[in-house]
Amino acid sequence: MTVPVIQTRRLTLRPILMDDTAAITRGMVHWDVVQWLTAPPFPYAHDDAVHFVTEIVPSGSNWAIDAGDGLIGAIGVAPDLGYWLDVEYHGQHIMSEATQAIVAWYFENTSDDLLSGHHVGNGASRAVLQKLGFDDTHIDTDRQTAAQEDVQVQRMILSRANWDVRDA
Repeated sequence: MTVPVIQTRRLTLRPILMDDTAAITRGMVHWDVVQWLTAPPFPYAHDDAVHFVTEIVPSGSNWAIDAGDGLIGAIGVAPDLGYWLDVEYHGQHIMSEATQAIVAWYFENTSDDLLSGHHVGNGASRAVLQKLGFDDTHIDTDRQTAAQEDVQVQRMILSRANWDVRDA
């Protein structure tokens, strides 16, 4: 699926390109990022970024988060809302801005509920999802590739009705 370019106040959300692999690798070499993700390996190598761009990105709706100097993170909505951000940009409300725009795009294009989740203990990601209006559904156990161990994931859901109420 071709994703549109979406502009926010500070960000350009655009398709992820092969030229982004170096920036993806730089962002994903930090345990502070990867510890909260399920799929990426650790340590993360350039070949992992190439695999992400060639195999994962084309299978869904995925955007580069670009603050003007290139990719600083990524966000996608297939099969559910997921995201990561380079550690240098944590604490600047960038992910809140990016997710707000992507969720708005999502509900402009479908009335299907949007699913997401966060590793139990990831308070920053939980705060982003709660601000969007996501509600808890259940706790799952997923296998985390990086640590090769099972992790608890709080699953969440955002209905179109909840989005409309929150967005009004």
